[in-house]
Amino acid sequence: MLSRRHFISLAATGGLSLTLKNRSVAAISQLFNKPLLQASIYIDFANPEGLIDKAIYGQFIEHLGRAINGGIFEEGSPLSDKKGIRLDVLEKIKQMQPTVLRYPGGTFTKIYHWMDGIGPLNERHGRPNLIWGGVENNHFGTDEAVAYSKIIGAEPYFSVNMGTAEEAGNWVEYCNGNQDTYYTNLRRKNGHIDPFKVKYWGLGNEEAAKPDIGRLQKVEDYVKEAWFYTKAMKLQDKSIKLILSGADDNAWNEYLLKEMGDVCDYISLHCYVGADKTKPASLFPRIEKLEKNILDLKQKIQVLTPAKVANFHRWYRFPPRPAPVKIAIDELGIWESGGGAYNLEDQYNWNHALGTATFFNIMQRQASVVGMATWAQTVNVLAPIMTSKTASVCQTIYYPMQFYRKHAGNISLKCEVKTSDIQMPGAEGAQVLDVSATLNDADGTLTLFVVNRHPELAVKTGLGNINSKKYNTVKVYELNAATILAINTLEQPQKNVVIASERKLNGVVSEYTFPAHSISALVFKKV
Repeated sequence: MLSRRHFISLAATGGLSLTLKNRSVAAISQLFNKPLLQASIYIDFANPEGLIDKAIYGQFIEHLGRAINGGIFEEGSPLSDKKGIRLDVLEKIKQMQPTVLRYPGGTFTKIYHWMDGIGPLNERHGRPNLIWGGVENNHFGTDEAVAYSKIIGAEPYFSVNMGTAEEAGNWVEYCNGNQDTYYTNLRRKNGHIDPFKVKYWGLGNEEAAKPDIGRLQKVEDYVKEAWFYTKAMKLQDKSIKLILSGADDNAWNEYLLKEMGDVCDYISLHCYVGADKTKPASLFPRIEKLEKNILDLKQKIQVLTPAKVANFHRWYRFPPRPAPVKIAIDELGIWESGGGAYNLEDQYNWNHALGTATFFNIMQRQASVVGMATWAQTVNVLAPIMTSKTASVCQTIYYPMQFYRKHAGNISLKCEVKTSDIQMPGAEGAQVLDVSATLNDADGTLTLFVVNRHPELAVKTGLGNINSKKYNTVKVYELNAATILAINTLEQPQKNVVIASERKLNGVVSEYTFPAHSISALVFKKV
């Protein structure tokens, strides 16, 4: 009888019988009930990458299309509470377990005045949404965003417009003040006695973007203003963390880090990608460019900013950043051509879910420098959740977000992955397996995250040195779908194409076969 290897060789040379010659390589693999691809994973237990900040599992909402109005918030809907919060959406977001909620933008930040969105609804100011169109009635504002963040268990992250530093400082006072002062008392008058304690504050958004309405599109201008804002805001609350607006421009980022490295807690990095319609796997090398961009910016941070700030002038009257500068990927997402406002209501398939898991692997692998990430966005706009007037549905990308937040430990471990030299069509050299590993320092649990991005083939994988740690309990959690093109729809909101499974493996686990187009977490525990 011919071996599997002989069959594959004959398939390549045309030496099979007519019956077998017309089968795909994947079909031949299935005929033998064995995976075609081979791989190995080696984990470096001695030199961890660093601590994983839970802030990398954040979300983003903006006054854009149906992201807020008609998404998380819909006054008068039978699906909403008396405050206008869509309860079906709220429950889905709670189950997703985001750790940060960025608001109010995005580009919308540039025209937003926080005073429009506080106090009694009948006293709030409606404004034309000069960025995204329509009129914003500001019924969802600061108080609502803080309350929403608390309900879902997330830290609020507010971005200020770069209009006046005084306005930004007043916003910090309103949110975090505890003295007998005007804006603190205004918050109390609005029914919020205790400070909101908003920790994260962004100074603008994509300020380098010339088409936008902003006025600080030269880095020198931005830095001059940002220093003023830093003082006005930090003097209100010395404990806040500042996210400064980076750019897709090396010169901009270098100047910003040189001039503001002493007070820059995070520098922002944005990343949107899409796939060629006829080549789904083209998504993966585009996502992988994020890792290169992270490493490039990490190198600039290390060269241009000391890990610890020395000789910070005492007359600033507030301290410098207390820790090394980190990267905040505060807009991260998959951007295809969808429907709705600005064609941003994308419908995601299972291939996009594999890409989403790849994003999370990258951020976990680069935990030493990536300190925050907020997925753009949350509902309806480039979103894991879609709504209609009568229903809501979790898109495929929802499930890997939930998956990583549930299973990841707090320490990132470095991995080495070797796979057989077979490429995915259109993937331009991207590996079939994408991997990250985490350790939970509380109980020693090791979690190995593996995304098999091949649309047809399983990968039999050696697990190298994991057994040296004498783990004796292994559980496998897996997400998958019937095909990479499977989607969830509002037309059938109760039907879920995503298949979640778990099982316990017995004995010593020295290898594992990862099914085609799967997202897996192998959880190793010592008993």
